[in-house]
Amino acid sequence: MRLVKMPRLGQDMSEGVLVEWLKSPGDRVEEGELLAVIETDKAEVAFESPTGGYLVAILMEPRASAATGAPIAWIADDPSAQPPSLDSPPSEPIAAGAAPAARAAGGPPSRPPTRESSRKPVSPLARRRAKELGVDISGVEGTGPRGRVTEDDVVRAHEAAQAGAPESRPLPRMRRAIARSMTRSAAIPQFRLVREVVIEMSDHAADGPKATYTDLLLWAAAKALAERPSVNASWIDGDPPSVRVHPAVNLGFAVAVDDGLVVPVIPDAASLSLAQTSAQRRRLEQAARRGRLRPENLEGGTFTVSNLGAAGIDEFTALINPPEAGILAVGAVKPRPVVVKGMLVAAPTVRLTLTGDHRVFDGMEGAKFLAALVAHLGPPARTGTDRPAMEGTR
Repeated sequence: MRLVKMPRLGQDMSEGVLVEWLKSPGDRVEEGELLAVIETDKAEVAFESPTGGYLVAILMEPRASAATGAPIAWIADDPSAQPPSLDSPPSEPIAAGAAPAARAAGGPPSRPPTRESSRKPVSPLARRRAKELGVDISGVEGTGPRGRVTEDDVVRAHEAAQAGAPESRPLPRMRRAIARSMTRSAAIPQFRLVREVVIEMSDHAADGPKATYTDLLLWAAAKALAERPSVNASWIDGDPPSVRVHPAVNLGFAVAVDDGLVVPVIPDAASLSLAQTSAQRRRLEQAARRGRLRPENLEGGTFTVSNLGAAGIDEFTALINPPEAGILAVGAVKPRPVVVKGMLVAAPTVRLTLTGDHRVFDGMEGAKFLAALVAHLGPPARTGTDRPAMEGTR
């Protein structure tokens, strides 16, 4: 019998919300097979079973929250095994085939209720949320396992108390995480560079017929970062401070989901072809929207691309995602007037805005990065007014 605990799916994770069980009690589970979907501050993440066997008991209902390390399920080799009581859990996971003495007598151990055990169970997150909202936790009805009070219970109690009166809207976990990250970002001395570029997918059709403009820009950005590594870097506070230049381009791209956005990461993106980049982007984007990202899909990013072109935005400025030193904002691809060989013509162009950490690299280095990116978007003859800027960047 093995006890499954709430995993730590990120360095900063202290609690998680169990969004969905992907297995039911009695199901066979292989080690490494997806067991549940857990919401962290960053995203909904797929949790792999740490062991194989049969899921004999689940200890958390969907939407309940728990601290990392808290018990969430039992897995056993015998599908008919009875889980032990958690009132006095063993110091080590119960070995396969072993049974506690009380179970041998005919059932899980029990004990008379005491003052401590009769208290209403409250998740740490719910307790903090109640303090933030000024909710008396003793009056909140718990809907979690064994009547446990969850964060959602506290929020509902607060909304009920404020019914009919103006009130602030409680922030979901993801929006709170975004707020914290952007507050850190606002402390960074940031500058922006804007460049309008002629871009045509026909120049790259042979590399992957299903590739999109987003794929092309991700691929070109990864190649440019490999050529201008000072942009693929991070500021390191210390005495003295330093700059870490990352050996690989781990390219993040923003994906809009309910309540915010997530940034899946394509590892070693500079080594991929356009077709491989497209396949990775599609796989990660689908996983993000279905809540099936794995922890490693969200870690280790060195640069981010954010594309709002599909939303009709021509140009925007994105804030740096710490600890990265740069982010590229991509607008809509539209026919715009450009000068080609001295003639005014209409051509599909995109406006790219690079936001950089001025502590890590300056405007000239940012301009060289953009020139390298443009060089990968198509042959000079197809990039109109950008041809002079591309010379010498290949």
